[in-house]
Amino acid sequence: MKPQHLVFTLYLSLAITSVQAQDQTTMSQFVNRIDTTKGQVDNLRMASDFERIANTDKTKWLPLYYAAYCTTRESLENPDLDKVDLLCDQATQYLDQADKLTPNKSEVYCLRGLISLSRIRVDMAGRGMSGLMEARQALETANKLDPANPRVYFLLGQKAYNTPEMFGGSKEKALEYFEKAISLLEAQKDRQSTIEVHWGYNTTVRMISACRSQLQASIKSN
Repeated sequence: MKPQHLVFTLYLSLAITSVQAQDQTTMSQFVNRIDTTKGQVDNLRMASDFERIANTDKTKWLPLYYAAYCTTRESLENPDLDKVDLLCDQATQYLDQADKLTPNKSEVYCLRGLISLSRIRVDMAGRGMSGLMEARQALETANKLDPANPRVYFLLGQKAYNTPEMFGGSKEKALEYFEKAISLLEAQKDRQSTIEVHWGYNTTVRMISACRSQLQASIKSN
């Protein structure tokens, strides 16, 4: 290789490494902010930020995952039900891209399950049963891919908690799922300082408290 070609190759390699290091730092900052963002502007702005990182490095699935996560969270929080399907569609597109890069990720299927649950908001009566079935199928796949994924149990808990008893919901079962989730989250606490997926701890703690309070109230009323 000619000296000038070698210099160019080394320069290009250093430039790529520098960009990747900057993106890693930015990813860490964004992931640390996720738990503190509230409202449409923050959720969608962060989704856009993660998408920008994904476009910079087209080999990584995590930026696309987090773009999908922020968009899904917005679909759950946005009071305008006319926007829910559009947001869920966008989140699904991000996940489809992530799945092409790194197939069969448990976290991706967890988020697909959450998207199915979010779509139910648009039409509870019309979408309830089909949405719950889609969510269960996605979470069963997620569990097969990673039985130690705490978000599987967290979302099963949310599903059991929010489903009427006549359709199979149960506060007792929800509590079991949430307690399983918290034990797995405790075992993976070291992830909280990394860009690995680690959301769910604080909400799981709150849901355990809510389940116990409601079960105790039910016992007293009987």
